[in-house]
Amino acid sequence: MVAMPAAFRPRFRRGGADADRDEQEEQSGVEVADEPADAGGDPGDPVGADAAGDDGDGDGGGEWLAYDFHEWSLESRVMLEQLLTVDQVVHSWQGTTLMVHESLEEAVDALVEEVEETEEAKEAIARPIGPDEALTAFELADWPEALRAELMERLVQARVPHILDTEGDPEDPGEGDPEDPGEGDIDRAGDPEAEPGPVCDLLVREADEERVEVVIDDLLAREEEADFEEMDGLEVNSLLSDLFMACDRLRRDPRDFDGLRGVMAHARRVARVRTPFGFAAPNWRNLRAAAGELLALVEDEDSDEDNLRELAHRMSDTLRMLI
Repeated sequence: MVAMPAAFRPRFRRGGADADRDEQEEQSGVEVADEPADAGGDPGDPVGADAAGDDGDGDGGGEWLAYDFHEWSLESRVMLEQLLTVDQVVHSWQGTTLMVHESLEEAVDALVEEVEETEEAKEAIARPIGPDEALTAFELADWPEALRAELMERLVQARVPHILDTEGDPEDPGEGDPEDPGEGDIDRAGDPEAEPGPVCDLLVREADEERVEVVIDDLLAREEEADFEEMDGLEVNSLLSDLFMACDRLRRDPRDFDGLRGVMAHARRVARVRTPFGFAAPNWRNLRAAAGELLALVEDEDSDEDNLRELAHRMSDTLRMLI
């Protein structure tokens, strides 16, 4: 992981004694104002308003904490300000120093940690893959060039650092050494001059393996649907609603004529519809499989009614969440 600043910036407390304040200023290197500026957040019912005093100025007792964020980027401070405002945490800024009442320390610490975890994740995504990192290889030698290019585009959109390794034994392309690929043997993502060779492995960090598997599964599932019917959102919703009504009839009576006829018409069509916008291709593929299983039971004159009722019940529950 990328080395990040300490989770919580240095803090100092502002008590009532001037001597304590001078000592705190000397230790922190930040001057403490006599009073914090007007607190941010919603004055109607902000977090910690009672502890900080009725008017939020700290006169109600207790101490104020100062968080020094001079090392933070402006983007990070803006993100923290937004979180504080959303959570209605009484606070004020003095330059890059955040002032909050001591009663809010735990809440502010949690928000600070959230910002730094977000920044850490963004840094990790943007950081190129290093030569000593543990990698996972996906074999793409048999992929058409167009499909491989689409996968690279999706990985860029998903901000997944990756390497195209065109080195290695064609009989065993996964045995190359990613730590010492050799000049011209690796096409690093974003290098327009690199030309992939006939043997190609996709190398990603082990931590990104599952994310890449999801992208690949979705891409391959959609590739299988090239000849399927394409529907817009309203058509898909109408089709799923009709299938739901048919399944709901069979759930109550597995020999309901309208239910049987509806399943035969709509489940057969679902099996030939391309993954609609807003659905993951593997999830839509599972829905098609379930519709096909139900259709097979309906078309089988010797099927068990209890099995048909149970499957229709499960299918209607699934469809209810989609429409």
